[in-house]
Amino acid sequence: MSGVTLVQWPTDDNLATNDKPKDMNRLVGLAAVLTSCFLSGFTGVYFEKLVKYTSQSLWIRSFQLAIFGFLFGLAAVAVQDYDIVLADGFFQGYNRYAWMVVVLQAVGGLIVAMVMKYADNILKGFATSVSIVLSTLMSYYLLGDFEPNTAFFSGASIVILATFVYAF
Repeated sequence: MSGVTLVQWPTDDNLATNDKPKDMNRLVGLAAVLTSCFLSGFTGVYFEKLVKYTSQSLWIRSFQLAIFGFLFGLAAVAVQDYDIVLADGFFQGYNRYAWMVVVLQAVGGLIVAMVMKYADNILKGFATSVSIVLSTLMSYYLLGDFEPNTAFFSGASIVILATFVYAF
């Protein structure tokens, strides 16, 4: 956790005071992040239990989860973008990059389900941490929009060390 926090620590460029909303409340943000962490941990353990100890296959469980995601996503579109969808269609604005993100998210969801089935929730957490570090490195090398600093190197080292320590 500390490694990922350091990797994502904002740089001085991101801390410009004129970019911050006036109604920002750090306590509310901290409470939201902690709530999200606890709920994510609980759902990860529960999902692991479902895929390992029930008779349904991994594909059926993934399909069941996809139905809920589809329904909540459809409700969000209906509430926020109903008029735009009626006027321009559901897929307006989609280009090859948007489709790449859709495919990557779908494949990533299936990979997470397989990790949960054949490994465990803790290993998924380590894989997510390593993924964040690798994504940040790819952002530096491919997009050129990230400058690594001491916090990044410290956090990346902690994540990699924790992954190796868990393996042994």
